[in-house]
Amino acid sequence: MKPKFLKIFLSTIFSIILWIFVSFSYEYTTTFRVPINFTNIKESNTILSQSSNEINLTIKGQGWVLAQISSVAESYFQISTNEKVGIQHADVREALSENSWLNPSVQVVMLSPAVVDYAIERLNSKVVPILTDIKIDIEEGYGIVSDIILNPDSVKIFGPVTLMNTIHDVSTKPLQLTNIDEDISTEIVLKPLEYIKYEKEITRIEFSVQKLVDKTFENVPVKVENVPNLRTLELFPPHINITLRGGLVNLGVMRTDSIKATVDFNDAFLDSLGKINPKILIPNFTTLTNVNPKTLKYIIKQN
Repeated sequence: MKPKFLKIFLSTIFSIILWIFVSFSYEYTTTFRVPINFTNIKESNTILSQSSNEINLTIKGQGWVLAQISSVAESYFQISTNEKVGIQHADVREALSENSWLNPSVQVVMLSPAVVDYAIERLNSKVVPILTDIKIDIEEGYGIVSDIILNPDSVKIFGPVTLMNTIHDVSTKPLQLTNIDEDISTEIVLKPLEYIKYEKEITRIEFSVQKLVDKTFENVPVKVENVPNLRTLELFPPHINITLRGGLVNLGVMRTDSIKATVDFNDAFLDSLGKINPKILIPNFTTLTNVNPKTLKYIIKQN
């Protein structure tokens, strides 16, 4: 039983191989697209524009040869610029000889476009700022408690002079961060620009996120400003309690002297109610939620 099965199996495999061999021996016609790659460009020059980015090729040949051509992972249709500058015109059929990946046994039935127009210009470089395209969604009860840092925040770009004169900044690819409840440090890819190269194609965004809490700072002294000579402004009370909302860690290390409370003598001098409101200066990334008392009584004395 086993020898019979093996005989049938081997016969089937042989038939398949024979069929493939015979089939690939026939001639076929196929069409595919190949991206254009310009060669022989001076280091000081670059491509400014081109009428087409790819060549449509229809070729005829044996199946084996066509399969070999199709298997080439990264084929480019090479067009030599011969180190010329300015507006140029390339005859695509004449450029066939520069593309060694095209087996000489195949017949080029059709190619499109027949002519590729392109322009070569002097290469220039400059440094431009990076703009972010980021949407940040913070988890409820949390908040951003630091500056959003982009590192680097600028990049050196290279491109043709005419195009470079129109570019004043570059942008990152869109990035969406959702339900964030911890510090963020992540790379962002710069959005590609045609005919422009980046010295570095990525940047990094960093910021701190903490749970938001309230903290009351008691007995914050109120400083009197702009007091003229021979005058004194006495406040009642001279200290106030201030409640801030901010990051748990940040508020934990914050002291009373991190907050500034002031009143202006001139405000008291022009006041007719006998009470003035202190001005509060709080640290970055905190929110003022309460001041107690909100108004202060005062007495102006002459020395």
